[in-house]
Amino acid sequence: MSEEKIEVKETDMEDSQKEMVLGIVREAQRLYNIDKDVAAFVKEELDKKFGATWHVICGKCFGSRVSYEMGHFILLKCNKVNVMIYKCGY
Repeated sequence: MSEEKIEVKETDMEDSQKEMVLGIVREAQRLYNIDKDVAAFVKEELDKKFGATWHVICGKCFGSRVSYEMGHFILLKCNKVNVMIYKCGY
């Protein structure tokens, strides 16, 4: 299977962190077919790598409004699935 392009819709992450997150999302979608499993994998990896508390929402369509720590938000589309990732632990 060829690697599909990831489209970053919005982010305020540093480039180095963003690239790590994109790699984790690619790996999650390679390993899992169900959105909740993708979200769980990404959250666990981010919590291990960057500390708690990360939140991950995956799906073809959703609305949201969230509070997050500055520099820790990304909204992207990968393999036709929207993925919103943010850190909020205060």
